[in-house]
Amino acid sequence: MSDTESPANSGYETTDVNPRTLLASVALLAAVLVLSVVAAVVLFDVFAEQAAQRDPKVSPLAPAESQVPPEPRLVVREHADLESVLKGEEELLRGPKAYGWVDKERGIVRIPIERAMELIAKEGLQSRPSPSNSP
Repeated sequence: MSDTESPANSGYETTDVNPRTLLASVALLAAVLVLSVVAAVVLFDVFAEQAAQRDPKVSPLAPAESQVPPEPRLVVREHADLESVLKGEEELLRGPKAYGWVDKERGIVRIPIERAMELIAKEGLQSRPSPSNSP
């Protein structure tokens, strides 16, 4: 390539970046960023002060916030709680607690499922008399 060719046809940029313009742009960007952060902090402080002024004063006789919340409470360990409930139900259905009175006055008892199925297979279910067709 000869020295007489025009810079537009050289295939690459022939001028350098102006360092003053670049530094001025970076400084302006940094200043805007710092001013934005300062403005946000000041704005949040103003909003917090306004919210504190609008909030009603808490009575000294009011209960402390550390009390247990009312029912229903948030379930924190759902899987463990569900396992313990299912274990208790399984024990009630098949374990030693499977035999017991539900209503002693009416003669209703609780027996294990397997035993109930054996009794029904052996003795059958009670059936109602079929309604007669005659009036």
